[in-house]
Amino acid sequence: MPTSTSLKGLHTLKTIQTKKRDSENHKENSDYLKLFMLEKERTRLRNEQTRLTLRMENLNLRLKEIDDFYEATLGIKSKTSSGEIADQESAEEPKKEWKTISINY
Repeated sequence: MPTSTSLKGLHTLKTIQTKKRDSENHKENSDYLKLFMLEKERTRLRNEQTRLTLRMENLNLRLKEIDDFYEATLGIKSKTSSGEIADQESAEEPKKEWKTISINY
C-alpha cells in the first residue's frame, strides 16, 4: 500500500493539505457507505413503484368507467378496449388466397 509521502509533490504537510489528500486510505469504510446508499435507493425505488402501481390501477379503473359510459350511451364499444374490434373486423374480411406462378429463366 503506497504511503502519502511516496507520491510526487507530497513531502511536506503543507502540500498534503493543498492536494486534499488524506494520510490514510479509508477504503474499508466506502463499502459500508456504498451499501447504505444502495439500500436507500432501493427503498426509494420500491416506494415509487408502489405509488405508480396504485396510480395505474386508478387510471385503468377510470378508463373502464369511461368505456362503460360510451357503451351505454352510444351502444358501441370503444377502440381502446383490448383490441376486440380489430379482431372482429379482421375475422369478417375474406382472406385472399395466394396463386402459384411458375417463372422460366
